[in-house]
Amino acid sequence: MKVAVIGAGPAGLVSAREVIRHGCEVVVFEAADQIGGVWVYDERVEDDPLGQSPGQAIRCSLYDSLRTNIPRDLMAFLDYTFDSKGGGNDMWPRFPHHTKVLEYLKNFSDHYALAPHIRLSAEVHRIEKSAEGWTVHSGGLDEPFDAVTICNGHYARPRIPTLPGIEHFQGHLLHSHNYRAPNAMVGKRVALWGTSASGFDLSGEIDKVADRTYWCGSAFTEPTSFGATRTAYPSPSGFTETGKLIVGTAELDIDTFMYCTGYHYGFPFISGEIVSVDDNWVNPLYQDIIPPTDNTLGFIGLPYQIIPFPMFEMQAKWFVKQLVSEFTLHDLRTRAAKVRERSEHFQLTGINKRHYHRLGDEQFEYYNLLAEQCGQPPVSEWFKQTWSDAKRSREADPINFRDIGLPTRGPTICSSDQPLP
Repeated sequence: MKVAVIGAGPAGLVSAREVIRHGCEVVVFEAADQIGGVWVYDERVEDDPLGQSPGQAIRCSLYDSLRTNIPRDLMAFLDYTFDSKGGGNDMWPRFPHHTKVLEYLKNFSDHYALAPHIRLSAEVHRIEKSAEGWTVHSGGLDEPFDAVTICNGHYARPRIPTLPGIEHFQGHLLHSHNYRAPNAMVGKRVALWGTSASGFDLSGEIDKVADRTYWCGSAFTEPTSFGATRTAYPSPSGFTETGKLIVGTAELDIDTFMYCTGYHYGFPFISGEIVSVDDNWVNPLYQDIIPPTDNTLGFIGLPYQIIPFPMFEMQAKWFVKQLVSEFTLHDLRTRAAKVRERSEHFQLTGINKRHYHRLGDEQFEYYNLLAEQCGQPPVSEWFKQTWSDAKRSREADPINFRDIGLPTRGPTICSSDQPLP
């Protein structure tokens, strides 16, 4: 069996390894000139600060100071530790800088000899299904495959929600996708919209140099102070005719407005007849991985608010194992029914479609479901306990949590922290 993997980031690399482990041939198509996906840093930014129609698209969405917000022992793939025994270093911080994550991924690729299977600067323009299988169109070549694994990530196409009256704002607009460092914010009055990871990190970083920082988002219902110069507000409702930002009953005079509002899922190389993207909901998919009618097409890495690398690995194991018939899927009728039931459940709960792939606290249940189906062990207790430790630490001290020691519970050695007896 010959399998195409689209993307050589974390999901693509671990998918390629699983394909090889199961005795299949694999070709990894990577549009960039190196592996690593979202973890490849590029100091350049786009000529369109909002990232909607740049002259040249820049794939990087990292900012220079970024460190993981998950400890590296949780970030590690299941059998490749994030320390000196595996692809990292015992003395690295528990929450490493993005350069260390890229180093770990390169070491993973080297350890499992993936380079001969990876084609760099090989963007996929189209994939098509026929009775014989899949055809991948890339670099002017049409190549046949038995299956395709899509691992192209979802942190490259900025999402810009509508804000009434924004045409009246005369200041600087940008999306966090095109932010690298706070130099341009020195002495400015800066508003940021978004309360997920980037909004949290960047509001704190910018507040160190800005005159005033206004952090806006749905997590806040009333003005809340975070120090002398950073204030949180509810999500903005628009701009006044004089260009002031409207948040609740307040009108804020600002110089810069930054969207930290996430990204769009996008698969321009796939026909909408196979799957569609409706307000960031990729559907129809069974187990968030395969279309119910075709088990030879797999999407790895759609869920978010998860511990990513182990989740990607479990999804990849599930996809490849069903592909080579190591376990039997439910029949088509049952798969379609489960997809329909899940959609109806979301509709009843009133969740926005763009959050249908958000797992959060449900990630362990989902992981264990995949593991049980494909004959793998469930989530380890140390893993869940370490996740709880990290979550409590982040909630107790959201500013400094990355530098607070945590108990070492799993196989990864973290010399800067205190091992459990």
